[in-house]
Amino acid sequence: MMVSRYHNDSDSLSAGIGSSQRFGLHSPGRARLAIVLTAMLLAGSLCACGSTSGDGASPSASASSPAASQSPSSTASASSPSASSSSPSASASSSASAAVSSACTTKELTAKLTQGAGGGAGSSYPYLVLTNSGSRTCTLRGYPGVSLRHGDTQIGAAAERDRTVDASTITLQPGQSAHSALRIVNAGNFDSSACTPTDADTMLIYPPDQKESISIDATGITGCANGDTQILYVQVFQQGEE
Repeated sequence: MMVSRYHNDSDSLSAGIGSSQRFGLHSPGRARLAIVLTAMLLAGSLCACGSTSGDGASPSASASSPAASQSPSSTASASSPSASSSSPSASASSSASAAVSSACTTKELTAKLTQGAGGGAGSSYPYLVLTNSGSRTCTLRGYPGVSLRHGDTQIGAAAERDRTVDASTITLQPGQSAHSALRIVNAGNFDSSACTPTDADTMLIYPPDQKESISIDATGITGCANGDTQILYVQVFQQGEE
């Protein structure tokens, strides 16, 4: 196909030259002009032939790159062992929980007055003795509550605590006793208007930390009904009857 078009272009060139001769282009300058024009025509024809691209579009250079290989999942789920180690309960109840109190109760005790340290200087010093008459070992600690009574009426003020001796816990097995030293001031030492002397018939005793009382005979003791006049004093319990 390119040969036939070249042949046609040669014929056109010859025809052109012929026509130029017919139009009287016999001078050298005109002849050179005709040659230049003919050369330009020939060059244009050759360019047109070279630029004719058949029907083939240039193949796509997009080389499909292989798909990037997916890296294996790195989610190595290292299942850490559960740290929830069950700690022992902090609220463990103490095995040494408060046991039933071993204090002697009023019902486990009997009471009496003994001569004690005797008397002198206007006072008597009997001992108040409490004995464990129960079937178990129990304890006493501290002061008893002591007052004088006439019938159902308390005479004057209750006993005041004498803090000469420190308290200690006294353990009493069945049949054992403890004593508290009393001081009873003679009512006759006071003016009657200041004392209002009254004969007692009972002594009311409250063992330490108890709400029930024990009554013992107090015949022969005179109290002062005037509560401002103190005649009774009591010490803590000590081991033994005397």
